[in-house]
Amino acid sequence: MVETTQFLKRGWEILNRHGPVALASRSLTFVIDLIKDGYYGQLAKQNSPIDYHGVSLPLDMPIFDNHIRRAFVTGLYEAEEVELIDEYVTGQYDLIDLGASTGFSTVYALNRLDEKSRTVAVEANPEMIDVVRTVRELNDANLSIEHAAYRPSRSEVTFHVHGKTVSGSTKEQGEREITVPAVSLTDLLSKYGIRDFVCLADIEGGEIDLFRHDMDILEDRCALLVVELHEIDGIAAESVQLLTDSAFELVDNVGDVYVYRNESLHR
Repeated sequence: MVETTQFLKRGWEILNRHGPVALASRSLTFVIDLIKDGYYGQLAKQNSPIDYHGVSLPLDMPIFDNHIRRAFVTGLYEAEEVELIDEYVTGQYDLIDLGASTGFSTVYALNRLDEKSRTVAVEANPEMIDVVRTVRELNDANLSIEHAAYRPSRSEVTFHVHGKTVSGSTKEQGEREITVPAVSLTDLLSKYGIRDFVCLADIEGGEIDLFRHDMDILEDRCALLVVELHEIDGIAAESVQLLTDSAFELVDNVGDVYVYRNESLHR
């Protein structure tokens, strides 16, 4: 009901601002996308688990909607991360993935590190934990799972669930709010005995807390940072400035995903 109301409201806005031709054109595009989502979604479910860049994924699980399934089948899911991880993630480092979501990027990066690397997948959305566990089992991956949101100096945090989707945020409003455990970078390093590590961070705006509060830890122990920057109230620009002023050097980016290297630790 909520989605229908939002759809009608958006249609009315397009009609008033751009006219009936624009409304008809965008409506046709919307319908075509729905048809494509349905086709690729069913294809993914029927062939689940699918192989995506060498990672086996259970796309028949209910949490995946057809739009996300289509992204996997067509190679668009986390395409920027795939390109950058493939190019830059290597070596004898441990791995911390903040915002593991489906667990795909975690396992994809882990496959490029040393077989003895300790890996921690941190995910706040409780609906995604079973997915990450299943991905771990399907790929026989040696990784630990933390059901928590990254947030320093907190024991718990409000997390916004974004409908039937694999994402969520501590920053952006969603369809509903839940309270989840919080974990800091210090907690993770201490609990798992991690020293030098690669950090993946796709936490929907939460990256600003990482740079504001834990930059000293990153400079001391993080050899490589692969981060998606989100433009929420100017935090992307602030994140770039904090990283520019740090020991990290920007080495590449694809879209909103950036790779920063700590030259003092890179080997």
